[in-house]
Amino acid sequence: MKLAGGTVSCARNASSYYDAVIVGGGMVGNAMACSLGANKSFTSKNVLLLDAGRSPSLSSFESEAPFNNRVVATSPTSIDTFKKLGVWERISSHRAKKVKRLFVFDSCSTSEIEFERGQQEEVAYIIENDLINIDVKTEAKVAECSIPNGLENMATIKLENGDVIETSLLIGADGVNSKVRQSSNLDYSTFNYNQHGLVAIVNIETSNGKNETAWQRFTTLGPVALLPLSDTVSGLTWSTSPEEAQRLKQLPPDQFVDELNHALFSQDDQLPYVNQAIFALNRMNPFRSETFGRKAEGTTPPHVITVQDKSRASFPLGFGNAHSYITTRCALIGDSAHRMHPLAGQGVNLGWSDVQILDKVLGDAVREGADIGSVTYLREYDSAAQKHNLPVMVSVDLLNRLYRTDAPAVVAVRSLGLNTFNSLGPVKRFLMNYLSAHR
Repeated sequence: MKLAGGTVSCARNASSYYDAVIVGGGMVGNAMACSLGANKSFTSKNVLLLDAGRSPSLSSFESEAPFNNRVVATSPTSIDTFKKLGVWERISSHRAKKVKRLFVFDSCSTSEIEFERGQQEEVAYIIENDLINIDVKTEAKVAECSIPNGLENMATIKLENGDVIETSLLIGADGVNSKVRQSSNLDYSTFNYNQHGLVAIVNIETSNGKNETAWQRFTTLGPVALLPLSDTVSGLTWSTSPEEAQRLKQLPPDQFVDELNHALFSQDDQLPYVNQAIFALNRMNPFRSETFGRKAEGTTPPHVITVQDKSRASFPLGFGNAHSYITTRCALIGDSAHRMHPLAGQGVNLGWSDVQILDKVLGDAVREGADIGSVTYLREYDSAAQKHNLPVMVSVDLLNRLYRTDAPAVVAVRSLGLNTFNSLGPVKRFLMNYLSAHR
């Protein structure tokens, strides 16, 4: 199938050759295939996308169909990428929910921070994971990969059905347990958080009937986030201990809802003297909001009414990063290259950033007549992607550690810092604009 130039097709014949093969048909792998297909430099190139799963039907995303419990906050930068690829209109027409505001608050104090970019501008769009897709999908399970040490040989992929595929560049987009990364022998540092992410779809009720804010509350066990999917439905991501996640999954629905609302609204962990210090400092702050001293409208999260049947699931959380994302005839993108805590919702956006960078590098290589599997060019992708990803990953890791404690001294420092930053409107707007424009 032609995608604005490059060809994306299915593996049918043994010992076939493709200029680039993408292993993994998830959100990042599909975006990589779309990007290469739209890359004018790849007009004469053949690109193969391998995926072990089946493409979901668009009927799965009609208004009456149940929501997928795995959702993602898509940043303005990522949306710009999809617009350039000509796929955003299709994505946004199927249950993409615009988020106008992000509100973050602490269970141990009254500290809070609010992000918004203006009446007509979005902070993010919330979309279901399976909605990021292209038309071509193959049910192809990879048995093994072979990556050469030099350019004199091609990379090879053997499928479980016996087919063998050769390629100038093997792109690994096959997730945290990447077979491509394991075959590349690239060093990879990883550790577990001893946390699980509990996801679910919940029905909610707001005071004004609108659901346009993404909410996140830090608790001592981990953050609880509600991401709007419609005016009455939100996606839940609740990071907690493995034991607690298992217990919460097994609770009767009404008890689960009670505990979720308690996590969102409880004042049991509040430290009065920290709140007194925040109040005193705010009184001296010339940038304080007009609502200082009283609860502002829209600063209370929605009440959860019910949890949708069979929507609760959990998965382990961890950190990981390949020391290099490339080797001869191989490049890693997305979770194959890096893994981070979901509290900031940036994991898949980092993967889409990888796609942007690699697509540009490969386009340059083709225009200059180079071998796209050469580390001379791939090294440029590795350097740019690592510089972009690592600061975000490390910052989120530190933030998670900082908010997992209820030690009074730590609570005081983080609360005062968060509240001070929230009151500095000009600085906050600059940061929002920078992150939204950054590539």
